[in-house]
Amino acid sequence: MLIVPAVDIRNGQAVRLTRGDPEQAVVYSSDPVEAARLWVEKGAARIHVVDLDGAFAGRPKHLDLAGRIKKEIPCVLEYGGGLRDQAAVESALELGIDKLILGTSAVLGAGWVGKSIAGSPERFMVSLDARDGKVAVAGWREGTDLTVGEAVKRMEAAGFGEVVYTDISRDGTLEGPNTDSIRDVTSSTKMKVFASGGVSCIEDVRKLKAIPGLAGVIIGKALYSGAVTLEECLAL
Repeated sequence: MLIVPAVDIRNGQAVRLTRGDPEQAVVYSSDPVEAARLWVEKGAARIHVVDLDGAFAGRPKHLDLAGRIKKEIPCVLEYGGGLRDQAAVESALELGIDKLILGTSAVLGAGWVGKSIAGSPERFMVSLDARDGKVAVAGWREGTDLTVGEAVKRMEAAGFGEVVYTDISRDGTLEGPNTDSIRDVTSSTKMKVFASGGVSCIEDVRKLKAIPGLAGVIIGKALYSGAVTLEECLAL
């Protein structure tokens, strides 16, 4: 199971939100590139970058920072936030970003998504963000009637090979991950599942590792606050 530190960018800084609320932002670093560098120096092989401003605006705002991370730091870089048209995706691909995370565009069935995945399936992930069992879009600000189970089936059929699953109610709360819902997702798909949201201690990581088929866990606030260390997570 991969341990993937998160670098969420808002106003050019590395921050963490609580349940996706921009009014509850805590700044952890003024330089997202250096934040990513720190985690890689501590042993991370993969970094999860979210362009929060892009997610809220509907188009990428910090592709330049993601490009710098990819250019300067040896890691697998996954990036999401505002990738809602083909032009934005092509710009990100040109920067060499390893994994592009599609959320709103994939869930709402944008016509270009399938074609893009077919061209380079290994370069794409889908983000499924759930609130009360239903998938949310547009930076988590809009709900849908699509259940997580329905969305998982659709995304697998669309050609995605990797999925980031987030329980919005747990994200940034340090209340522990929703292991039951994560287990439901991993048991229902052939996609590689990366769980996000709620990790609060090393015991949470241990419980996640015990879930069959879970490919990785994305950790943000717990690492930045010191509730867990990357070294102890990797030691598992």
